[in-house]
Amino acid sequence: SHDQPARCVDIRSAVKEAKREVQAKQQSNAKSNDGQNTSSNNKNSGLEPSSSTFFNQDVSQTATGMSTVSKADFVETYDYGTPVDKYGNVIILYHKEGSHPKSPKFTETTSTTGSGHLQVGITELTAEEATENCDMMYVATVPSNYENSCTAIIKTFENYHLQKWMRQDPKKGGAKNHNFPLRVVNRGMVSSRGNRSFRTPTTGTLRKHWNMLNTYFDTFDDVLAELKPIAKQVAKDNTIIIMTCNMGQSELLMNFVCNAKAKGLELDNVLVFPTDLETKELAEGLGLTTFYDERNFGKLPTGEARRYGDRAFVAMMFAKVICVHLINFLGYDLLFQDVDVVWFKNPLEYFHDSKNPNHEFDMYFQDDGAHSTRYAPYSANSGFYYVRNNDLTRYAFTSLVYASDLILTSDSHQQVLGQILAEHASLFGLRVKVLSREMNEFPGGWHYHRKSKEFMMNLVKKKMDPYIFHMSWTQNKDNKIKYYQQLGEWYLKDHCIAHSKADILGSKAAQTSGDVLLESCCMIEPEVTCHYKDKPSIIPCKDSPNIDKYGKPFW
Repeated sequence: SHDQPARCVDIRSAVKEAKREVQAKQQSNAKSNDGQNTSSNNKNSGLEPSSSTFFNQDVSQTATGMSTVSKADFVETYDYGTPVDKYGNVIILYHKEGSHPKSPKFTETTSTTGSGHLQVGITELTAEEATENCDMMYVATVPSNYENSCTAIIKTFENYHLQKWMRQDPKKGGAKNHNFPLRVVNRGMVSSRGNRSFRTPTTGTLRKHWNMLNTYFDTFDDVLAELKPIAKQVAKDNTIIIMTCNMGQSELLMNFVCNAKAKGLELDNVLVFPTDLETKELAEGLGLTTFYDERNFGKLPTGEARRYGDRAFVAMMFAKVICVHLINFLGYDLLFQDVDVVWFKNPLEYFHDSKNPNHEFDMYFQDDGAHSTRYAPYSANSGFYYVRNNDLTRYAFTSLVYASDLILTSDSHQQVLGQILAEHASLFGLRVKVLSREMNEFPGGWHYHRKSKEFMMNLVKKKMDPYIFHMSWTQNKDNKIKYYQQLGEWYLKDHCIAHSKADILGSKAAQTSGDVLLESCCMIEPEVTCHYKDKPSIIPCKDSPNIDKYGKPFW
């Protein structure tokens, strides 16, 4: 507009005037500091006369003191459930003098230099010492990257969401660009690329989702009535282990059963939600209890997901939402797991142990390992988690049903579940615990592909005692099978892979019931086969090729 230059001149003049006022105040403080005692120093420099004030009078309206605490000590004392690397320190600001620690180690300096600058000593305390007088504590986390980032703290009306500002072209968007002013961006904006991790559903996706919800809620009471006696029969200690599967992933389900049976592990309280009749027959042929809901699952793909996020993958994500919601709604605690999990011992032992220091949480998730913006702040793996039944978890999974249009949009059940967890933890007090990837008890694909070789070597040499292994972070079913074969965790015979019960048993299939497939399909000892020398294996695979371009031999 025509008046733009004039406004720019006005702004520059205002900035210059503000700078002159600050400089004048500093000079005044410096002069008043000469020849006067400490008390008058504090008064003339704008400091509170109290000896316990860190900052000048203006700043002390927001903060009156500061301390630091070891991050490891802080997150162990105040466990919010999110995964945190434990290196470094936490900065604690005190907003009133009454919240200051009583510890004599809490050093508070109020003297000023000749130029009027405050000298501050910041003391490291224990978490309990630092917070002993805090009746309320607000915790903000910032990313542990090396960007030129800042954090602004404003004393004003409460806001339980962090704002995110980034230097970016306001017209084109895109990656971070220092030539432009800071502007508000969504929390999923990645500065290096300018990608949006979070998108809103299209009109077509919304309508598709409404149709799915219409079917689900129109039949909800009938489905619940049919499921109720089956769930009651399966539940043990009010807990049900849930799995869902289609024919395309059936060999992974079968291997889970064969693997557990070979190790003497009972599967009496496993309930499978097959999405097609072929998988139902296979699961029952292995002795598992099933519930097939043709009204909601009848139109889902039977083929395997060839990659993360494809049509079959996304369809199975909706199946994962439904089966958990139904069991949770019936009042049961539950353990949900994907079919690419194997057990070393029953994981319910961990979750049912009242002496477990993590026993008071509402939900527990395996740490996915991908500590990226997209999955922040929990990085919860949606392929292995335990849920206690209560009002908080029931509404969380009901909200996930409502938000399934976001699953269709993002191609990720895990991303949307993470958003629900974060909001419900803040809004309702839902307690979510992510079982850190640094633990030995619940390893998965991140450990297999990214963790140090030493970790996986200790696992294959049985120098650790995990509950499960989850072959996540793996592109497709074929690779999952190969990796389990060379880890010595594959117990399914070849002629049962990708075949229906009728294919396996032939003419006898219609005449047999019960766990007839256990003898036909399960091996007592695992089949160990080398495929790739650069992936963890129970035996040396030195003569096998690499799968990764720059992979190094595991042995």
